Formats: sequence, C-alpha cells, structure tokens
Amino acid sequence: MALGILLGLLTGLGHSLAYLASRWFTVDRGRPVSQLLVQGHVLMGAVCWVALPFLWPVGFAPTAEWWGQLSGLIGFFVLAQVCLLSSLRATDASRVAPLLGMKVAVLALLSVLMGMPLTGTQWTGVAMAVAAAWVLNDVGGRLAWKVTALVVGACLAYALADTFIKGTIEIAKDMTGDHSRFGIPIFTVAAVYGSLGVIALPLLGVWGSRKREAWRDTLPYAAIWLATMVALYATFASLGTVLGAILQSTRGLISILLGVMLAGMGWHHLEQKHGWAVQARRLGAAALMCLAVLLYVWGGR
Repeated sequence: MALGILLGLLTGLGHSLAYLASRWFTVDRGRPVSQLLVQGHVLMGAVCWVALPFLWPVGFAPTAEWWGQLSGLIGFFVLAQVCLLSSLRATDASRVAPLLGMKVAVLALLSVLMGMPLTGTQWTGVAMAVAAAWVLNDVGGRLAWKVTALVVGACLAYALADTFIKGTIEIAKDMTGDHSRFGIPIFTVAAVYGSLGVIALPLLGVWGSRKREAWRDTLPYAAIWLATMVALYATFASLGTVLGAILQSTRGLISILLGVMLAGMGWHHLEQKHGWAVQARRLGAAALMCLAVLLYVWGGR
C-alpha cells in the first residue's frame, strides 16, 4: 500500500514536470508540438524496444483481440496528447493540469450514454468538478475557448484510452496466467510506447529535425513522460484504478505549486506571476477538483 501511494504521488509529480517540459520545448525553445510528439515517441520507443525482450511474459502471443485493444489505446492516447500539448503551448501548465480532473464529467457523460446509472455520490463529484473548472477557468483571466475545447478533448480521449488500457492488460493476464502486480502492466507500457516509436519513426522526415539541439531539447519530456507512465501503470496495478485515479489527480495541485515557484524565480515566459489572492483561489479550486475525483471514483465502487 505504501509503495503504491508513493508511486501514485510520483505520477502526479511526473505529469506536472512533463507538462512544464513540453511548455519549455514549445514556448522557451520555440519548437512545434508535432516535433515534440514525433521525436519524443521515437526516443521512448527506442528505450522500450531494448526493454521488451526482458519484459516479455512467458506464454504470451499477441492475438487479434489484443492488437485491437492496443490500437484503440494508442489511437485515443495520441489524440489526447495532441490536444493536451496544444493547450499547453497556449497557456500555463498550472492552468491546464487541474482542468484535467474534468475527465470525471466526461466519464459521467459516457456512462449515461451507455445506459450505466451513476450513484448520488458520483453526481456530487461531477457537480463539484464542474464548479472547480468554472473557478479555474475564471481566476487569473478567462481561458480562450479554443484552449478549453482542447482540454475537454484531451479529457474525452484520455477517458476512452483508459478503457483500452484495462482491456489490453486483462487479455495478456488471462493468456499468460500472470496476475502479479507489476509484470503485465510494465510490459504493456513497453508495448504501447514501442509501437508508438515505430509509428513515429517515418514521421521524422516530416516533423522531425536533424539538429542535435532539437533532440537534446526533446529528451527531458521523453524521459519524464516514460518514467511517469511506468509509475502510473504500476500504481493502477498495485492500488487499482480507483485509488490510482485519485492520486493521479494531485497533478493539479502540484502544477500550481510548481507554477508559483517558477514565477517566483522569474520564469514568467513559462508561468505568469499572480497575486497570492489569485493563487489561493486556484489552489482551493484544484483541491476541490481532487475531492470531486475522489467522490466520483469512490462512489462508483
């Protein structure tokens, strides 16, 4: 339990640092989102291909069903990343990260459309998430509608990708009989990002760069994101998706605190400096978003 909680908190920190790394790449270094996505996934894919032979489960042979789940996971994940990184190029990471808790409202909508009723606790969580999002959107200047649309799009794509993560892992577990906490989940990370690396490789000719500096600037994001994904999948495997999602939502609070630190250090091109009254309201709204996630996922148990 203690290890799982630590991994969950590290996931929240890792997400926050990765968001800052992507904003540094696109804003500070002036490079396009497409270059970060392509080069980042080529780097992560190379690491995963080296690791895959050591992580491959005994008795596992990919089936059409497994490939279908993996393809769905990859497709929605890429869409989510495009939306998220585009929003981070437009505004501070400390404003975007807390809004990702709106995924609970997206999940609620999907559940209703699929005819799955929600509990009263879950509806309370959804209402709190919407209220928190309204405050976060309003404090410090209203976000442009395009940024808001990109964040909502990212939440929707992440929610759909989560369903395929579960399917991909469960198929591999049933096939191999390996129900250990970390074996199959970590293998799944390597399979996902190894596949993404292969997909990204031919795109280097369009969106990649031959300059060493561009690859050097990509490295922080790629390293942080891959390590964060290992921690995330391990958290889900250790604690389950319920508590894992709650711990993951701490990225909003962490991103705001990191934003205060960066603004205080004078990095105003990455994080705008706001008064303590504004920061206090944003922290309160981010905490409310965390509580909303807790109520939603706990109410669905």
